[in-house]
Amino acid sequence: MSETVATFLAVFATFSISYFFLVNSFFLVLIMCAAYALTRYSRTRPITTNLVMNNSALAPSISILAPAFNEQETVVDSVSSFLSLNYPSFEVIVINDGSRDETLVRLIKAYSLEPTSHVRDDSLSSTPVRQIYRSSLHPNLLVVDKENGGKADALNVGIGVCRHDIFCAVDSDSLLEGDSLIKVALPFMEEPAKVIASGGTVRIANGAKIRYGRVEEVKLPRNLLVTMQIVEYTRAFLCGRIGWNLMNSTLVVSGAFGVFKKKAVLDVGGYASGCIGEDMELILRLHKYHLANKIPYSIVFVPDPVCWTEAPADFTSLGKQRDRWQRGLAETLMRNREMIFNPRYRFVGMFALPYFLFVELLGPVFEIFALITLLAALQYGGMDSLLLGMFFAASLLYGAILSLAALLIEEVYFSNYKRARQFLALLVICLAESIWFRQISTYWRLKGLIKFMRGDHSWGQIHRSGFAEAPKKEDQAA
Repeated sequence: MSETVATFLAVFATFSISYFFLVNSFFLVLIMCAAYALTRYSRTRPITTNLVMNNSALAPSISILAPAFNEQETVVDSVSSFLSLNYPSFEVIVINDGSRDETLVRLIKAYSLEPTSHVRDDSLSSTPVRQIYRSSLHPNLLVVDKENGGKADALNVGIGVCRHDIFCAVDSDSLLEGDSLIKVALPFMEEPAKVIASGGTVRIANGAKIRYGRVEEVKLPRNLLVTMQIVEYTRAFLCGRIGWNLMNSTLVVSGAFGVFKKKAVLDVGGYASGCIGEDMELILRLHKYHLANKIPYSIVFVPDPVCWTEAPADFTSLGKQRDRWQRGLAETLMRNREMIFNPRYRFVGMFALPYFLFVELLGPVFEIFALITLLAALQYGGMDSLLLGMFFAASLLYGAILSLAALLIEEVYFSNYKRARQFLALLVICLAESIWFRQISTYWRLKGLIKFMRGDHSWGQIHRSGFAEAPKKEDQAA
């Protein structure tokens, strides 16, 4: 009996090891694709950007939609960064989604908001709008005060209020770099009939010097947990998403920074109200609609337009965020499950969605199962202890190498961290991340999956401390 158990465990141990190396090897391929794409991108994009900047008539007018719920600590800085964007023609629409703190009060005070009448389309949302305000200081700033209906509903209200054919969805706790909007909108100018969505990179602002809604100097935070997330974001945005972008299989345009053709979003019914992962869910429906109807389209990821956000700085808040992300992923895949392994949806259905299902969603289950199987195999003699030790060492090293590769690519093409010691610190973090951060993240993701299976669709509140402003010269003199 024990010999049968040992053989059984050995088979599953072999499967677990094969799964691990297959997944990481595929991610290595994505990194190689990203390096190739960035090389090509870096040669042509500066020329195109300068052409548009010097001829503003080429740039389409854009509506910036910023849903806000209890964002009193960051909303004024964020709106300031939106208003100071280097873009020819745009409007900013903040949708106050029934905030219970001073979000609306601070906006009224900071921007001298006054009640106004405004034509709107309520076809995507029936949530009552209390009042619409316009700034007497910035005529292109509108604030919509509505009853709480969730982020997706707030965005739908914003779509009904905005007057331009292209809109940019951002988080009200984020900061945009001055040229970020022109860069993320370039695909709409290059292929206006084909591009329906474009997303940019999200970076972590914790630790950076910020003044008047702008990141003046990028610095590493002292909080180790936040620094771990910097490595994680670099790997996810600059490598994973660029790799998928080469195959027109981008499945995630971050809710923190994405530009959309308004008509395309209206054609699929807007954002799905009540959906936790509303950003990814919308992208999947856009893929589904255009592929099913054989309409040429393109959803693009642009690596250098940067949106800065405040990352959770404590384990409780970070756990809630990752828990919610996992539930959002599960809900999105469940809503669009008919696309998975369906050749009708081409590369998206046959490769991208299966990857997100078996790696991103079910990965924590496989990892826990693999750990239990390997330890049991060791106990019952199904695996040699030296081989098991080599596997764990290789897994940690392989994961660290992937993070290092992503970090090196980021440094070569964008070089955000100017000081050598900051870059060296991130290199060390890449090694440390594989040892404990990924294991904790796996636990949070598994917890989120279990909660989804139990029917938990709550959003959850994450603690925000606000962006730390850089000291002014007079303060420094004092």
